[in-house]
Amino acid sequence: MASYSADLKALLQVRAEDVPLVDELDRRAAAGAAIPRQGPAPSFFEGFALQGVRVESIRPGHILCSFTVPARLTAGGGHIASGAVVALVDEIGSAAAVADGKHLKVSVDMSVSFVDLAAAAPGDDLRITARALGHKGAYSGTHVLVANAATGQVVAEGRHSLFGKMKIKSNI
Repeated sequence: MASYSADLKALLQVRAEDVPLVDELDRRAAAGAAIPRQGPAPSFFEGFALQGVRVESIRPGHILCSFTVPARLTAGGGHIASGAVVALVDEIGSAAAVADGKHLKVSVDMSVSFVDLAAAAPGDDLRITARALGHKGAYSGTHVLVANAATGQVVAEGRHSLFGKMKIKSNI
């Protein structure tokens, strides 16, 4: 397992010769310029809802992320919107399903319990833990817990079912 983690970290490292390219992407993003990318483009919603998610650790079947609640994702009560939480459960749960090298999958079912949305106000840091519950054939299940990082208060909890054997294509 330690070798898998080291391999994954090495894969995610920016090569020295690519640093100028990454810096240019950062400048273009800050200026609002279009950033060319390979592969299918994310939807507007994915970019809008998931911008700012930071992967803290990843190991087979487990991902830990952090996320600072932006004002753009709040509901009328001054807390994170339920749709934003669903997007986090969907995307980070999906990532946990493939974090152990399984094939890419599509969501087939998801349930989210909004335990206390008021525990996530703009500027609050969230801790999002996702883990694969298991795999059976092409089916995978994940569990995602969203909590306020400072207080430990649970914001939401989700279960996510995925199905498929889509091939992972690497642009590397």
